[in-house]
Amino acid sequence: MKIRRVTTATTDVLAAQHESSGRWIDLDSAAAAFEPEVRGRLTTDLLAFLASRERGRDMATRLMDTATTEGVGVVDHPGGSLPYQPASLRCFLGWEQHWSQAAHQLVKRNLPAAMPAIRAFEALTRRDFPALRPGASFSRHPLYYTGNHLSIVADGAPLPWPSYTDALDFELEFAMIVDRPVRNATEAQGADAIGGFVVFNDVSARDVQWDEQRNGSFGPVVKTKTFASSMGSVVVTADEVLPRIDGLTASVVVDDETWSTTSTAGLSYSPGDTVAYASKGENVYPGELLASGTLPSGCGLELDRWIRPGNVVTLDIEGIGSVTNTVGDRESE
Repeated sequence: MKIRRVTTATTDVLAAQHESSGRWIDLDSAAAAFEPEVRGRLTTDLLAFLASRERGRDMATRLMDTATTEGVGVVDHPGGSLPYQPASLRCFLGWEQHWSQAAHQLVKRNLPAAMPAIRAFEALTRRDFPALRPGASFSRHPLYYTGNHLSIVADGAPLPWPSYTDALDFELEFAMIVDRPVRNATEAQGADAIGGFVVFNDVSARDVQWDEQRNGSFGPVVKTKTFASSMGSVVVTADEVLPRIDGLTASVVVDDETWSTTSTAGLSYSPGDTVAYASKGENVYPGELLASGTLPSGCGLELDRWIRPGNVVTLDIEGIGSVTNTVGDRESE
C-alpha cells in the first residue's frame, strides 16, 4: 500500500492511494465520516500506521473503498513533503559494483596518472585493483556510516549546494523505515522490523570526498555527506517490496533526459541482514531510517555526468516511487 503525509487546513494527516482508482484518500477525513472510532494515530501518524501492519492496511482499504464511492476525502493534488521525520539515518553500502565504478572514476578524475598502472594490473589479474575495492569487512558483514537525519529535504524541495563544493552529485537509493524495536536481531527479525520503503537521494560533494578520503581522520562521509539528502513523498508498505527487492528496475532522469537505467539486482546483503547488523549490540528504534547504498550506475560520478544549478533530478525505483528535486544555486561563502 502507498501512503503519504498531506497537510489539511488544520493539521497533517495520512493519505493512502486507492488501488483500483489511483486516487489519494485523506484517511482522517474518511474515518471522521465513516468510522469515527478508528480516527487517531492510525490516520495521522505514519509510524503508527506502518506498525499496525495488516490491521492498518485493512482499515485503510475499507475507508478508501467507501470514500471513493462517496467522493469524501479525495486529495486531487497532494504536494511534496517529508512523509515523516526520521529519528536517525544509517547509510549502507549495498552494491560492490557501485563502489568499484565510483572508486575508479574518483581516481580517474583526481589522479589520472595512476590509471595506466591500475588498468594494467586489472588486465593481468582480471580483478579490481585492491585499493579500489571495499574493505575486507564487506565480505563478512554489511557496512554503513551514520548520516545526518536532520538535513533531509522533501520531495519537490530545492537541493542545497554548499559553498565548499564544486562537484555536487546525486545517489539513487531506497531506504527502509523501521517501525518496531529490535536488538541483536536475526535476519528474519530484521526484515520483520521494516515497515516501509521510500526512494532516497544520498547527496554527495565529490571533490570534498576525495580530500576527506585521503587526508581526513574519519573517512569520506563527513562534510561530503552531512549537508543534505532527500527522500520521496510516498512510502510503500514492506509487504509489497520485500518479496521482490532484488528485481526492481530504476532510473535517473535529469531535465527529462534519462541518464541511467539500472536495477536493484545484486544487492550484497538483504534488508533483513542490514537491520540485523545495525541492531548488533545496540537498540534500533521505530523511526530509524536505513538507506540501501547507491544502485550501480546510480550516481553522476559513475556516469561522469554532472548536475548543475537549475537541473531537475528525478530518481525512480519500480514499485517504490520517486523523488524529484531542483538543484539550487551554489551558496555564497
